[in-house]
Amino acid sequence: MRDEATAKRVILEHCRMINEGDVEGLLKLYAEKCSFEDPVGNGKQYGLDALSQRAAAAIFSGAYEDAATPVASKDGSWAAVPIVSTFNYLPLAGPAMAQTGLLPPEPPEDPENKMIRVNIVMVIRINEEGLADRMQAFYGRGDATIIDKK
Repeated sequence: MRDEATAKRVILEHCRMINEGDVEGLLKLYAEKCSFEDPVGNGKQYGLDALSQRAAAAIFSGAYEDAATPVASKDGSWAAVPIVSTFNYLPLAGPAMAQTGLLPPEPPEDPENKMIRVNIVMVIRINEEGLADRMQAFYGRGDATIIDKK
């Protein structure tokens, strides 16, 4: 079923599953033939296998998604939420983000003790079965910063 409450629940559950390290739980929120862009402009990826790999990499990097209050479209087919995502610079995220131009090409001093903080707006589309069939994460170069580990 597609409605505002479902759209908001699914988008917040996405964040919760990342925070809990639950790839399987995350995949249950998505349609088999889903698409996602993370970030938008980096190219679309398709299907649960690709989403599983992306989520596993985020979890491996220690991702934590601090979601604000979501909003939904009147028909319940879309939801959006601002997120502040933090994750370890090493071993994966920092070099990958530098390679795509989202971070400076030179690693920071003492990269083992650095994290990345990214301001994101995540948007999902909900299908008739109440599953996300499209996810887009909007952020760019100015939205990612390197911070000290706490």
